[in-house]
Amino acid sequence: MKFNLKSSILFSTLSIFLIACGGDEQPQEKEPEFIIDAAIADLTYQTAYLVDYKDGEMIKLDSTSIVGGKFSFKGKMDLPEVRYINFNDGKERIVLFVENDSIHISGSLTDVSAIKITGSSSNDIFNDFKQNLKTHDDKLNEIIDRYYAAEEAGKNEELEKIDAEYYAAEDVKLKFVEDFVKMNKSSVVAPFIGLRFLAGAYELGKLDSLAKSFEKDAAESVYTKLINERVAILKSTQEGVPAPEFSQNDADGNPIALSSFKGKYVLIDFWASWCGPCRAENPNVVAAYKKFNKKGFEVFGVSLDDNKEKWLEAIQKDGLTWKQVSDLKGWGNAVAKQYGVQGIPHSILVDKEGVIVAKNLRGEDLHKKLAEVLN
Repeated sequence: MKFNLKSSILFSTLSIFLIACGGDEQPQEKEPEFIIDAAIADLTYQTAYLVDYKDGEMIKLDSTSIVGGKFSFKGKMDLPEVRYINFNDGKERIVLFVENDSIHISGSLTDVSAIKITGSSSNDIFNDFKQNLKTHDDKLNEIIDRYYAAEEAGKNEELEKIDAEYYAAEDVKLKFVEDFVKMNKSSVVAPFIGLRFLAGAYELGKLDSLAKSFEKDAAESVYTKLINERVAILKSTQEGVPAPEFSQNDADGNPIALSSFKGKYVLIDFWASWCGPCRAENPNVVAAYKKFNKKGFEVFGVSLDDNKEKWLEAIQKDGLTWKQVSDLKGWGNAVAKQYGVQGIPHSILVDKEGVIVAKNLRGEDLHKKLAEVLN
């Protein structure tokens, strides 16, 4: 076999070139990560936990040892999200935005609100919000103190004036929150604030506009997704649409479906034994039930209790003779979540065809509406 010199030279040259290229390879760029370094005075705990909360349940994401009041966490985030740092007993916690950056925490657990969190743009924005919000909350608390002082002193003529002052200050606080969200619509902090402070109070159109106002990372955040989920719930439970079907068990474990009430007007009544305003409204609902039941009116109670004994005790004490259901999961009640219930008492009036005709009728308004549709 003849040795091909030209091929051999070409192969050798190519090999040298490949080796040379390999030797000149640039190191790969390090993937973004977050580093949380904390130095907390008066910290006597041994372990710190990085946690999240889903549906009220705490989820431990990471843990680390505390040495001399210092600890650290490392990891990666797709987008900034709120996380919490808890300690052994879980009583104190630090709230922060975690994003791929170097985040520094300092301060003392004797005043958690004064703990400083620096080193990332999201926390800078969040710190600004909390600082300004505190000014509004301090003002509201000062008004509340004056109200109780006037009430205790028997100065009833001042109460109405102080009451009006309180609601005016509430409006100023709401305006601040709305303006802050608008000014930071590209930051993930904005939809977090919107979800926390605005979503529960906004009606459908306003909430939909809020969700559509976010830009860049904010538009892709988990908080915007949650706002959009609430928009979908509000659309499915607005007046004029069929009430979403559901079934839940009564105290004996028997399932009762909303559809079983078809052909009658039914008030879906979300309440709980521990809810003072609910218990205060119950006599009114009892009176409406007695007055209109024979004309085709029913009440379907959905309890947000988590204690069966207290639930049944309240039913008996308040004289609630209509059908009652609960999954005994408190605020995690599946039907309450399906209907987007943010506070109780909360009620929905459904007509004979299963269509929602009114929401949150209380006092005389409930009686007037029932008289209108049943007489």
